[in-house]
Amino acid sequence: MAPKTIVAVAIGTSRYEQVIRDDADDLSSVRPYIGGLIKGLSNSNQIGRDYEIIYRERKEGDLNGAFTVVSTSDPLIFCMSTTAVKAAQSFTSSSPIVGIVSNPGRENVAQAHNICGISARRSQTGGDCCEHFLKAMQGLREIRALHKRNYNPSLEALDRAKTAAAAYGVTVTPVDVATADDIHSALNSMAARDVQETATVGILVLPADVCFSVAREIISVAQTQKKLPTFFSVTDWVKTDHPSALGGYGVPQERSGELLAERVAHIWQTGNMPTPRFHDVPSGEFRWLASRAAARALNISLSAEVPKV
Repeated sequence: MAPKTIVAVAIGTSRYEQVIRDDADDLSSVRPYIGGLIKGLSNSNQIGRDYEIIYRERKEGDLNGAFTVVSTSDPLIFCMSTTAVKAAQSFTSSSPIVGIVSNPGRENVAQAHNICGISARRSQTGGDCCEHFLKAMQGLREIRALHKRNYNPSLEALDRAKTAAAAYGVTVTPVDVATADDIHSALNSMAARDVQETATVGILVLPADVCFSVAREIISVAQTQKKLPTFFSVTDWVKTDHPSALGGYGVPQERSGELLAERVAHIWQTGNMPTPRFHDVPSGEFRWLASRAAARALNISLSAEVPKV
């Protein structure tokens, strides 16, 4: 029997495609979801023997054709953002779609008969994320939030972050972006910080696919060049060495991929969608993490309570 096909789609800065057929394949250029997906499927499905992954990144306006596979008429579609799930929903009402969506009910995907997945509650916990940033270090007076215009998860997270920051006397300033170029332009226009001075301005990366698509570039510009502490709504880019985000709070993308793998395996084993179609990731899956290496490079003292790598 020929291996099954997963078409994995993420929002990216340009067209990129990688076929993954071995668990030893280099995953450095793909989203952390993919490593989690492979790990989560490993108990019952071996990549290469039982399935392959066609990984694709496309700009938001270039998703036509992203879900098509010439070799099979009915692949499983794996989506790594709300934007990708909604585009896949418009593309097909028959092929199974498994994806991550912060608020499936609001996005009108929860009742679709061919869509299932998880909610990592990134938008709903935008306030918690902001508060964990403020708890991780002292001295911030302004948080500049990278915010995707007209994108529901980012809008909700922004509102919640503003409320949380206000309780600490901190201002949240939205930095509206829609593309990777917007992000680069916004960060490059910010004044660099003298590392001998207290960090009073920080960067909060709200849950938006376009921001995750350039996570490494955000870290490079905001922290390495501008010396501004940067905090993500996931922990995948918090590392033991440089370059690394200063910190993050949320359900890691890699762990989310493992949880989504359970949905994929159910579809393959039963031929049916799981019930319920979507479920919230339990609170115990959320992680709070900071990087000692990033703190040293920024000359920032981390609080004793924040877990560190």
